[in-house]
Amino acid sequence: MVKVQFIIVGWHFDAFPDLVQNLINLNNSNDEVDVFWSCHREPSEIIKDNFSYELFPNLGLEDGAYQQALDHLNIPDDTILFLMHDDLKVKDWGFIEESISRLTKGFAFVGNGRNYPANIDLDKLVLGKNIKEFIKPEAQHLFDTSRTVLTLRESFVCTTRKYLRDIHDFEVIWEEPQPDENGDYHIGGIGNLQQSLLGYKITKVFGPNRVTYLSNTYQDSDYLYEYARGKE
Repeated sequence: MVKVQFIIVGWHFDAFPDLVQNLINLNNSNDEVDVFWSCHREPSEIIKDNFSYELFPNLGLEDGAYQQALDHLNIPDDTILFLMHDDLKVKDWGFIEESISRLTKGFAFVGNGRNYPANIDLDKLVLGKNIKEFIKPEAQHLFDTSRTVLTLRESFVCTTRKYLRDIHDFEVIWEEPQPDENGDYHIGGIGNLQQSLLGYKITKVFGPNRVTYLSNTYQDSDYLYEYARGKE
């Protein structure tokens, strides 16, 4: 039986009670499924009472939260991963079966709504640094030329532990997010840069034909709607 590991980025918690309750039901009724909350702030009691969780330093946005969880958990290569924000509206829990089906058909990464491609210019300066200075040493060899790459919104990514290991996991910029004028947390353009660097590695190693989306609509599908920082 295939093992399935959910890693939920915890920030909103009780703000989306339907998601939480359905994850509780899923976690309790399936021996092959584990739900882990990777929290960047103190979780609510319902999370503490019903899930395995860890409170990590608030670094690197969702890439940091996913990577901290991956480093914390001992996950076998063949485990299917669902990496998700906790401000998703689940319209149809059939996304689990559909995503796994696509992996069995040969896709390596499944996103929700189709995301915008990114043009990666390796000579570009970001915050006064060359882009390659943000890339971890073990992944430097993958970044050989400037190119346009596919990306996935990291609100929802389905893959396997092995596929992530094959690209040396996430390219995390270990900085603490700062609030903007609206009180929303961000790291300037760093969040988009992390997403683009991940997309570069996925496109380079697996090729664009092994990336698939649950719909061609940005941020939305028949299965999931992705809120932006908890808002429509």
